[in-house]
Amino acid sequence: MRRIGALVTVLLAALVAAAVPATAASPSAAAGPVLSQTVPGGPPVNPGDILKSSLTPGTTLNFTTVPGGPVGLFCKQSTWAAQVLSNPSAPGTAVANLLNPFSIASCFDNSPTVTGVVGVTVGSLPATVTVSDASGYPIQILPSTAPLVISYTVTTTGAPTVTCTFQAGGPVAGSTAPGGAPWQFTNQPFKLVSGSLPACGTAPTAFLTAGYSPVLDATAGGTTVYVN
Repeated sequence: MRRIGALVTVLLAALVAAAVPATAASPSAAAGPVLSQTVPGGPPVNPGDILKSSLTPGTTLNFTTVPGGPVGLFCKQSTWAAQVLSNPSAPGTAVANLLNPFSIASCFDNSPTVTGVVGVTVGSLPATVTVSDASGYPIQILPSTAPLVISYTVTTTGAPTVTCTFQAGGPVAGSTAPGGAPWQFTNQPFKLVSGSLPACGTAPTAFLTAGYSPVLDATAGGTTVYVN
């Protein structure tokens, strides 16, 4: 009888357990946005917001005739702005419209025959800029109607002024890192399409290197933008 009673108890316990719904598993936290404000994984940067950035303090924008070389155009100031078009949940790619003007200033040029820099402009804007949280956190500036153009005018010993125009061969590639790391472009090649050597450098190719940080959401009061 004890065995029968024990068996009945086990069966009743099994029936009760079956009648009680299993507790639902806690849903995983929703994926955060590719770009967030204030803190990593914080509130998303909203489509329509204006992002702004300038050169990382203590660095220069370099436009040199060999990668990382000592000869070329060196600028102490550069700023840009972009309007966010989309900012999906990670993993994904945020897309923004790089706006005109893209400012480059306070430059000197140590190319042969150059005595001064009159001014620098960036053409073929607006352009599309993408920021991905994929491996390496790639950034790309994609051609709009034409590849990105950098033009600068210099005074020289041989002519009053010479204007040098360089054009990117395609997308300008960069990268960043999680958090508020600089948006970095390193040794990106541009071909000389107008202007003459040696005023425009010692070779018909120039290599752009520049790092921008912090990136700020001007629409949200200048909060820091983080890549997640």
